[in-house]
Amino acid sequence: MSISSLLFTARDALLTNQMAIDITGGNIANVNTPGYSRQRTDLKAVGGVNVSGTSAQIGVAVSRIERIYDRFIESQIIDQQQNTGYSDTLLQGLQNIEVMIDDTQGGGISEQLSKFWSSWEDLSKNPGGIVERSALVSTAENLAASLASYKRNLDAIRTDMSRSIEDTVTQINGKVNELKDLNTRIIETAGDNGDKNDLLDKRTQALKELAALINITQFENANGTVNVYLSNGEPLLQGTKQQTLSVRTSADGGSDIYASSLTGETVNRAVSRGKLGALIELQRSVIPEYQQDIETFTRSLADRVNELHRDGFDAYNNTGIDFFEIPDTANAVGTIRVNSAIAADVNRVAVSTSVNGNGDNASVIASVQNELLMNSGTSTLSSFLATTVGQIGQQVSTAKTNSDRQAVIANHLDNQRESVSGVSIDEEMIRLIKYQMGYNAAGKLASVVDEMLDTLMGLVK
Repeated sequence: MSISSLLFTARDALLTNQMAIDITGGNIANVNTPGYSRQRTDLKAVGGVNVSGTSAQIGVAVSRIERIYDRFIESQIIDQQQNTGYSDTLLQGLQNIEVMIDDTQGGGISEQLSKFWSSWEDLSKNPGGIVERSALVSTAENLAASLASYKRNLDAIRTDMSRSIEDTVTQINGKVNELKDLNTRIIETAGDNGDKNDLLDKRTQALKELAALINITQFENANGTVNVYLSNGEPLLQGTKQQTLSVRTSADGGSDIYASSLTGETVNRAVSRGKLGALIELQRSVIPEYQQDIETFTRSLADRVNELHRDGFDAYNNTGIDFFEIPDTANAVGTIRVNSAIAADVNRVAVSTSVNGNGDNASVIASVQNELLMNSGTSTLSSFLATTVGQIGQQVSTAKTNSDRQAVIANHLDNQRESVSGVSIDEEMIRLIKYQMGYNAAGKLASVVDEMLDTLMGLVK
């Protein structure tokens, strides 16, 4: 083996240990970087010399830069992101609904309904009292206003859901496009090097962020690229070919999600998890249920009061008219209001059961509060309303429990990932010292070879 070969050995050792130090430094620098997977230099012996028939390795090189990565754990994290995104969004949506229809702080429908029945009772005791008649009309208007407020609030939440769905679909398309670009760059980057590892980290992070938005299945190809599908098999990304999602408003005001390759068919049923799954559920199921409950309550109240009011007589000895006006709305939740004729003249309130001017009809209407009008004759109006308000509280409680549980699972998986792919400063410092010693030793070897060359050159002279 020549002295010049020793110089090459020293050079290779210096470069190899320098690269190892660079990789270790990169790990230390990214100790707090989300989604970063620590890297490790795998070294291999190269070259050789034959001595009496025996081969000895005399060089070193970096065989590859390994990305420390557990595919199974990362796959679990991606799956869990779907559950976490869904549970967090559902909880937030339910909490918004709860705030809008909360009846426990006073001033809500329950309180207005109680005042409405009390006004009828007061009027039954003094059927000719203008003050009592005016008070009844006022409480009825307040009740109608509360019902209208609930309707507007629920409509506003549903409209916000539509906007959120559109924004989320835009985010999904953006993430899929990001993955497509990463696939392209991964194909262009050959070999097991740091650049490709960085792209793979970014790809995994993008998959996690996409899964938080929509439930997906993903498949890694042999060339390192990834395919992404909806749960029904509809592809969002195949290599470098992307398919976008779009949103259209249906006849009932809901949002339908379409994939660009499909015509006439929504993919709503395939979207059951992630943020988008929760938004669709809230918009198309949860909110309409509460809208229908308020509509059922409003119609039942108005129809029964109107029915009894028509049986009575007003202060002019005329038969009663509808107390509430119910707008004819074919495709929307209707609101009620006090009959404009009664609002203009409180003497039109049909208090009496006869022309004698008694207050019996007012008493009959007041007793409606005790009638089993709801749930197929099993609930009063008040109990039906209390059940509706209580239901949202129960849903929020259940959603909060589920959200907390999903957070615990996600945290556990993150800890597992950190134990495998996370950077340990202590471990990296030990590696840094080891590679530094190797670098110094290689430098010493170069110095020794240099001295040997000087000696040899002196002999030549």
